[in-house]
Amino acid sequence: MRVKTFCDTIKIERNECLPDCSACQEKCVEVKQEIYPGCAGIKVIHIPEVNSHTAVICNQCAEPACAEVCPSGAITKSEVDGIVRIDEAKCLGCGLCALTCPYGGIHYDAGAKKAFKCDLCDGDPQCVSVCPNDVISLINVRAVWQYLHEDQFAGGVAFCAGCPLELTLRILSKVLGRETVIVGTPSCSAPVLYGQNIGTWHRLPYYSCLMTGVASSATGLVRYYRKIGKDVRVVCFTGDGCAADVGFQPLSGAAERNENFIYICYDNEGYMNTGIQRSSTTPFGAATTTTPVGVAARGKGTPAKNLPLIIAMHRVPYVATATLSHMEDFVKKLLKAEERRKEGFAYIHVFSPCPVGWGIESDSSIQVCRMAVRTNYFPLWEAERGRFRLTHTVATPRPITEYTKLIRKFRHLTKEELAQLQEEVNSNLAFLRHLTEFGGEEGTSSAEG
Repeated sequence: MRVKTFCDTIKIERNECLPDCSACQEKCVEVKQEIYPGCAGIKVIHIPEVNSHTAVICNQCAEPACAEVCPSGAITKSEVDGIVRIDEAKCLGCGLCALTCPYGGIHYDAGAKKAFKCDLCDGDPQCVSVCPNDVISLINVRAVWQYLHEDQFAGGVAFCAGCPLELTLRILSKVLGRETVIVGTPSCSAPVLYGQNIGTWHRLPYYSCLMTGVASSATGLVRYYRKIGKDVRVVCFTGDGCAADVGFQPLSGAAERNENFIYICYDNEGYMNTGIQRSSTTPFGAATTTTPVGVAARGKGTPAKNLPLIIAMHRVPYVATATLSHMEDFVKKLLKAEERRKEGFAYIHVFSPCPVGWGIESDSSIQVCRMAVRTNYFPLWEAERGRFRLTHTVATPRPITEYTKLIRKFRHLTKEELAQLQEEVNSNLAFLRHLTEFGGEEGTSSAEG
């Protein structure tokens, strides 16, 4: 029987391991030698020919396939802590679990005829503390899962492969719940939010309007529901082209009037749906179809508009930045936006890489999000009526080149141009830190580097 219990899990940064390092595996062998002599639940993988250095470990799946195929019931998932464990006394040594696991997280010792895997050291994984490069970390899944409700979207939707918009919308619907009206516009999200023919990919009410009318339409909806005595959660969901450019005046007006709705901008730094043209949030140096790279041009020549900062200067109840690599932070900000909506305007600016427009691998969106935070290219902060607070700080920031090397639209940049982009990142962070000094505070520091 499947037990849907979620637990903490180990996160290992892809290809961030030091070459030839096996500290985690050696520590696991040491800790588990009485149970699995010479075996480790974590396995290092070094393939220098393709510059791949990583490790694999059990994901503690919500619905573990290994438990399903175990003929003796030796593999179980705890209803208390969610950890998947093997009862060695019951294990037949058939090896079916190792063959079934799609992630390579469970192992089989042919000599001993026993299966073995990571059990998180019962909640205190020792591999985390010995990693010399801070590649391994323990993630508190339950901190996010406790706030999630039923998914309002179909299992398959029409977003591009690897697009973070799908997960953004799913999390939004799971956190805010069914009683949510989404207001949108022609954009990357439109094909899914509109539906197709007479069908739809979600169960939420959706109001479609022109790019100039999103905030105005949301204002009308909120005021109508207020008039008839109903408290309905209205959420605008638009891209940066609408929020920062075409629909900026109505957005600014709604913020100035302190209207009672949530506005979420997913920032993919351009008009991706209509041909990858530049928007005002396109960063310095980025190549787009309207800021090409060639003999006469070197990509966008001006820095990006800092839209969330501009909205915060309206001194509305709540403004925040968020991204999917820091899911708990995102969920908490959605909850806070819902709480502050009752006082007035709430705005969340979500960093959203575009695999097609940016030239990144379809499986690297979260990696790009994480590196944007680690380099301070996209700092995470919130402001409540003009009082700023960093919600995540990076102890040892990575250089901007660690971010730009992941993205094709930056690959033409020279050392001098990269230095200019780095200076902009440093300047923006310094300005943000100054703002936190006026009645704000910094959030929890991170050892990320």
